[in-house]
Amino acid sequence: MQYELRLHRLIVSILTVVLIGFVVLFVYFDHRAPDVWIEASVALVLEIAVSTGLVYVGVAEGVLAFQFGGRHKREILSYLLLSVLSIGSGLWLAMTESSSLMTIALVVSPHVLLFGLAQVRVSQHLSHHLVLRRALLVCGICEVLMGIGLTAVSRVSDRSAASFLAYVAAMTALQLIGFLMYKKVPRERMV
Repeated sequence: MQYELRLHRLIVSILTVVLIGFVVLFVYFDHRAPDVWIEASVALVLEIAVSTGLVYVGVAEGVLAFQFGGRHKREILSYLLLSVLSIGSGLWLAMTESSSLMTIALVVSPHVLLFGLAQVRVSQHLSHHLVLRRALLVCGICEVLMGIGLTAVSRVSDRSAASFLAYVAAMTALQLIGFLMYKKVPRERMV
């Protein structure tokens, strides 16, 4: 059980670092795009970074899937499907000819939706941990709404898409940091 928890924490750590890197890139480039040509090159750099990040996380998820024992078929299947989705999205984003932040928002939206749905699903199994259950449910619903919002943002300007992408990446990273910091309180201390 502890080994599987460490594996989950490892992938969450990798994902958190990648998301924080995206937020830093978005914030850094946000103030450096006054010209149309510079804005297009910023979109290209961000597209390369996002596609590389998706492929990197996908490979990590694929490798992690095989670290689980044979008894954990659900985790193996989940991580393999996430791996295929991440690698496929990253490669498609790298090969597409249009480099816009609206395209990035459209490609990232399924990942955000799946993360939100996973949080809602996990919250249903925490009937004895009401605070954690409520937090996961609220964060999951927020993630689902942000995933839907990313689909809608993909139809507006690059500036709006960049702002919303940065917001989504920051909110998801904060949730993951909270997960990484969560420690189970021993029963002796609870009394």
